[in-house]
Amino acid sequence: MTVLHLQDRITYGPVFSRRLGRSLGVNLLPTERKVCTFNCIYCHYGHATPVASSDGIEFPLTDWVLAAVEESIRRYPYADYLTLSGNGEPTLHPRFPEIVAGVRSLLDRMTHRLRFAILSNSTMAHRPEIREALALFDAPILKLDAGDAATFAALNRPAPGVSLEHVVAGLKGIPGLIIQTLFVDGRVSNVRGEPFEAWVA
Repeated sequence: MTVLHLQDRITYGPVFSRRLGRSLGVNLLPTERKVCTFNCIYCHYGHATPVASSDGIEFPLTDWVLAAVEESIRRYPYADYLTLSGNGEPTLHPRFPEIVAGVRSLLDRMTHRLRFAILSNSTMAHRPEIREALALFDAPILKLDAGDAATFAALNRPAPGVSLEHVVAGLKGIPGLIIQTLFVDGRVSNVRGEPFEAWVA
């Protein structure tokens, strides 16, 4: 598996996405490390110790993010999507709802062409303030790789305290939800038998 370099800026791209076309990326995480509630066995940013919260981590300031997004919108008016993704789990940013509302306002004011997406692992979606922010996206793309606790632990390798029950509860009621799943087969598998049936259920 190829390990990608971390994003070294708040905005990057546009990158070509099979799902989203020309996508402007937005990284709400630190540039020097991956910050995620998971340590998935297939992560394209490599392995890192997962975290359960944002405590003690320095994130880019809201004003920095909004300024970088505004500049990217002006520079790339032909892009198809503005996508929150980056070096880990974007919903870990302690100002996530505020940033999402600010970006939504910029998009509504500056362009009617660029759609708003997020790639999230779903682990914070059970929190009401995160669910409210996710409702502002045109394409809330959230991960669900497993339907049982054992496969969840083996495939996504979550931080202590992060549970499949919270993930599933968080996914319910998100308008326009798009489920993203990576099916893998090997030492860990979610493509057959009980793990697959649990995911379907």
